[in-house]
Amino acid sequence: MMGVEGSDCTVTIGRPLGEEIRVSILESSLNCSAGELLLLSGRMMWQTGCRKLPLSLINSRTNTLIVKQRVLMPGNGVVLQYSSRAATKKYYQDCDKQLFGPQGEIVNPVQLPDHRQEVVCRTFINVAPRHRIAIRALYIDLGNESNQTQSNYILIRDVSTMKTMVFHGRQQFFWESTGSQAEIEFHENVKEHRTRFWAEYHIAEP
Repeated sequence: MMGVEGSDCTVTIGRPLGEEIRVSILESSLNCSAGELLLLSGRMMWQTGCRKLPLSLINSRTNTLIVKQRVLMPGNGVVLQYSSRAATKKYYQDCDKQLFGPQGEIVNPVQLPDHRQEVVCRTFINVAPRHRIAIRALYIDLGNESNQTQSNYILIRDVSTMKTMVFHGRQQFFWESTGSQAEIEFHENVKEHRTRFWAEYHIAEP
C-alpha cells in the first residue's frame, strides 16, 4: 500500500467462515508525527497504530478484515502480507452464511433436524470498500403480521453505523447500507412458523 494516490487507501480481506486472517507488517514508512496511521478492523477487533509496525502480527479472530491506511506524505505507506488458517475459536453458528461479491441472493436458513435449541442464524455481506449494499426483498413471509412475536422477525444491521431495522410479516422492502458491510439476523421460531425469505443484493455506488 505504498505510493497510492489519495490520502486514504482501504483494502478488504475476506475468507470463508471458519477461518481467521493473520496479517504481518513487513515494512512501514508512515510518518507518525504528521498523523499518518494504519487501522485494522473486523467484527471482533479494532486496532490502530503507526510506531513499531514492522514485524507486527495481527490476528483478525474472524474471516474478514478491513485495512485502512491514512497517509499525508506522497510515497509513504505499508507493505503487508496476509494468510489464513482455521479459527482457534468458533465465532459462528452452523447456519450462518458469508456472502462476498458485487451481487448475490439471500435466503432464510434451514434449521437442521438434529438442532433442538433455537439459535439466531446470520448472513454476513461484505463488498468492496467505498461501496454500499442495496437489498431488495422479493418474497417475504414471516407469519401473521398481527402476531409479531419476538421469535419471528428479520433484523438487518448497517455495520458502519450499527443501526438496525426490523422487518415482520409479509411486507416487501428495499434497504441500503451506508458502508460496505451488512449483517442479517433471522430471529425465527422455525419449529412453529413456516417462514420464507428471498432477497437479492447488489452494490450501490458511493
